[in-house]
Amino acid sequence: MAKQKSFIKMQGKVGDLSFSKSRTRGYEVRTPGGADKQRIMTDPNFQRTRENMAEFGSAASVAKLIRIQLNNLMMRFGEKTLRNRLTSVVHRIQKADTVSARGERVFKPENSLLLKGLEFNVNSSLTFMFGLNLPVAYERTTGEVELVIPEFDPRSTVTLLPGATHVRFTLAAVEQTLDPLVIPRPDVAETDYIPLIGTHLEELLTVHVPVDSTKVIYMMIGIDMYQFVNGVYYPLMDNPYNTMSIVDVDIP
Repeated sequence: MAKQKSFIKMQGKVGDLSFSKSRTRGYEVRTPGGADKQRIMTDPNFQRTRENMAEFGSAASVAKLIRIQLNNLMMRFGEKTLRNRLTSVVHRIQKADTVSARGERVFKPENSLLLKGLEFNVNSSLTFMFGLNLPVAYERTTGEVELVIPEFDPRSTVTLLPGATHVRFTLAAVEQTLDPLVIPRPDVAETDYIPLIGTHLEELLTVHVPVDSTKVIYMMIGIDMYQFVNGVYYPLMDNPYNTMSIVDVDIP
């Protein structure tokens, strides 16, 4: 026998009514609730809320600058949660400001070390993909950043993914900026496509940032996989394990 589950089967908004479907309660209709914007912005009881809003807005702006700087790398190695995770880390750096009043705390370069260890892909990591240390060295007086990839046998040191025939390592470095009109882009170096069979000899990657820079420097290492077919290297686009991490943050 047919049963009437609900007399409302609408989803969306009609005027000030919002129609939705809950997995546990079925179809629902609600009217707007909570404090309106005018009250939040003027009522003394919402002072803390206004402070939080101001600081979060500032954190979102700084995170956006970092995303613009690293856009190409984030598109290649990142996943959908990176944007929110980056904003969260920037917000923590902002809260490390011990001088400014609440609601006025700012992102200070000297607190940027909290960015170290940020994974572009929350589902993966350098240590998961590669079983050896990847030491990075930075010399501020020359602007050189070097990565030594030690000799390795992929069969015992690389996480072998279905369909992958080759692996590639990426080194990138860039100056920090808080100026939306001056956005330096990272210098990037990559290995050749390394077969996932046989021993790969030690290799050195080098990138450069400005000599004697007075700014914070981000250094990143990435690993991604490829499939070699008929003379072409195809990235594993559906691979959830491509990884890049901010491995070091050097503060002058």
